Amino acid sequence: MSARLSARLSARTAPPLLAGALALAVALGGAVAASAHPGHHPDRPGHHGPRPLTTSVTLEPTAALAENPLKGFLPFAPEPGATPDVADPDFPHTLEWFYLPVNAVVTGEDTYDWTRVEAYLDSIAARGHQSVLRFYLDYPGRPTGVPDHLLGPGGISQERRYDFWDNDGISFSPDYDDPRVVDLITDFIAALGDRYDGDPRIAYLTAGLVGFWGEDHTYPMNGLVEPSNPEGIDWMPSQATREVIWDAWDDAVDETWLQARYPTGPVAEHGFGLHDDSFAYATLPTTDWHFLSQVQAAGMDEAWRTVPIGGELYPPLQACIFSQPLDCPDAAQEIADGRDYDVPGATTASHATWIINHQAWATGYDADDRPRAVAAAAALGYDLTATQATATRQGGTATVSVTLANRGVAPFYGDWAGELVVLDDDGTVLARTAVDPELPSIQPGQSRTVQATLTGQDLAGGTVAFHVPNVMPGGAPLRFANTTQDQDQDGYLTLATLP
Repeated sequence: MSARLSARLSARTAPPLLAGALALAVALGGAVAASAHPGHHPDRPGHHGPRPLTTSVTLEPTAALAENPLKGFLPFAPEPGATPDVADPDFPHTLEWFYLPVNAVVTGEDTYDWTRVEAYLDSIAARGHQSVLRFYLDYPGRPTGVPDHLLGPGGISQERRYDFWDNDGISFSPDYDDPRVVDLITDFIAALGDRYDGDPRIAYLTAGLVGFWGEDHTYPMNGLVEPSNPEGIDWMPSQATREVIWDAWDDAVDETWLQARYPTGPVAEHGFGLHDDSFAYATLPTTDWHFLSQVQAAGMDEAWRTVPIGGELYPPLQACIFSQPLDCPDAAQEIADGRDYDVPGATTASHATWIINHQAWATGYDADDRPRAVAAAAALGYDLTATQATATRQGGTATVSVTLANRGVAPFYGDWAGELVVLDDDGTVLARTAVDPELPSIQPGQSRTVQATLTGQDLAGGTVAFHVPNVMPGGAPLRFANTTQDQDQDGYLTLATLP
């Protein structure tokens, strides 16, 4: 087990908790539990000091939220500085996707220009969103992503040009076992990690680099004999080269989540996440090449508990999958052949957290389909709600606890800090304290309670609220599925009024 995976497991894995057994300190408003005798003034100092007053509240939940950080559907980002030219710009999201060729960064041997990357990251962050990204060397139909210094006389072979995938000879598949290509990839990974590991503008990084679209496959040139590859030619790197590349990723990236296209033993050993780019089409384990069949074969059935699962809703399904009755072309035959056509089933079984679905923005959905698409986005990943809060005030000290439950299909993967505050009627902070809610430890179906103490002046009658800010300045805060979320302060969950 890698040091990276070991550290994340210890940080993110907790034994099952009895509901309400852990105290997440946050105050909730409710009926005063402690009473005062007639003529007695609880806050007037006496022999034993002020009497503690306690209030407890059951918080009302809402449906899962579609617009929450690090989860949901996401579109392709527009060019930096451009306004998204889409049919439905208001479809809820906090993430955006972009690709870049390696030669957009590598301008010469060991020479890097990050201008394009910065432009995308800053443009997306300016909209309050975080990025999911990938780099490629070979994208069918686009010019090669191989840097110029490896092309031309004395450069790498360009013989692997192809016409399938609508490429028409435009791009070529490099020889991934050529030492110059291996050095290019591993040096680029090291430079990328050195510059961007832990950058809060990046939510997730997909490994990319190898294969068509950086999707870690060269089908049909994958070594299997079939009509489109009668000689069984294989353009993929050898196992030895693949292990060199995975080792490079593990050395370069410790804080930012890295996700691989296919589950394998080395991917599991390195503690990487996964992405399923045929989501809801070839996800369920109904045949050996579907995503979850491969997850099971790699022994990664429980990986989602500590590493994120992402992907892309299979593009031909994006425009039609939310219609009722289903009107995707050839759906009946495809389903009979074993394909999924099942977004809820794929979500539950894979525990996916984020999924590209560009058509939700590009063409949008009609009035009937859109609510179903929004609900599908909300169903991805975590669904955190506060269930109970208790606040006790004794003089200028308040002790608060709040219980958080996860109704979703995956944990919240960010180790984000929270804060507990007391606000006056004008929203001015009277007291605050940092809390560590240990959100990644709240597995689906579990709850956790956090407790904290605040001190300040004139706390009686103050509003207690809980806040988990985004680690990216200007990013969407974590919002809880409760009716009192944003009630008194944007981004804050109102818990109670102090007695």
